[in-house]
Amino acid sequence: MATRLSKSNLLDRIIAAVRASGWDAVVLSDRHPFELVIVRSEQRIQLLCYIWNLTHGGYPRDPNELRIQITGVSRFQVRDGLKTLVLGWSNDDEMFAAFDVTRHLISMHGRSPSFQIRRETLTAAAARGFFPQIRGNEEIAIAFRPDFFATYAEQMESLHQTAKHVADVKNLETIAASEKKVQIKDVPPGPRKTVLEQIQRKVRDVRFRGNVLAAYENRCAVSGMQLDLLDAAHIIPVEHKRGTDEVRNGLSLTVLHHRAFDHGLIGIKRDYSIIVNDREMDRLRRIGWDGGEKAFRATLRDEILLPARREYYPDRDYLVFGQRLRGWRERALR
Repeated sequence: MATRLSKSNLLDRIIAAVRASGWDAVVLSDRHPFELVIVRSEQRIQLLCYIWNLTHGGYPRDPNELRIQITGVSRFQVRDGLKTLVLGWSNDDEMFAAFDVTRHLISMHGRSPSFQIRRETLTAAAARGFFPQIRGNEEIAIAFRPDFFATYAEQMESLHQTAKHVADVKNLETIAASEKKVQIKDVPPGPRKTVLEQIQRKVRDVRFRGNVLAAYENRCAVSGMQLDLLDAAHIIPVEHKRGTDEVRNGLSLTVLHHRAFDHGLIGIKRDYSIIVNDREMDRLRRIGWDGGEKAFRATLRDEILLPARREYYPDRDYLVFGQRLRGWRERALR
């Protein structure tokens, strides 16, 4: 029998998923539906989360069909400034399922509807981060791993709206299934194609983060810290034509060291030793912004931690080129 969690434990799963996505969560209301704000840097999204256990409906139902049973709610709330999420959580699979609230806005008073999703959809999502399924009412349901939670929240409207066009659904399935960037097919230039391209970028961000942090065993490359404070930093920025989502174009860094790396305050030489930008430190001293310098330097290793697998080592040419873009002189990195 599937494990059923209490509402408070389901809220804990949501908070853990937000953090696994690289975001922070502030709970505004711990009464169901849960209201919370998720935050990363300058981004802020306010959510209203309905969530139930995702379980099998029991014999004689299809054994591959999972469902949430909508109880304790007569109507879903949709309010300006909030995104309303309708979620299922499978504790046995450690996976979420999400349903399109816009398809379920009628009153549910006096009845207890259920929303279904196929088990194979969860299995595909476990391997790929997320996966879509068209339900019988032409609604797109989305299964996703916890580390995809914030991306789902960002893109939920676009993900569910792809049900309107067969080509969009096929492209979404291809995006979910491919580790590499794919060409959006059979969709004319315009808003639909832009939406699919945005989804693909977000999916690639999630996969890049997961791959880089796993390669570095969830430790900061320059300090060795863990503490669930890590980002996946691109060495050559992904916006640049030479930027890629290869692990060797990535570094696992704490938020502090990521910012220092991007600002050119620290650099990594071709031999993987770590250096501080003395010119930048001198500038900060002149304007009185050098507070904490000694403590900051103390966090830095002599050399970066390297992944266990050599093919994931930072590419030396990427290091030199990426840091030149951040103002470093090439000879300082050799």
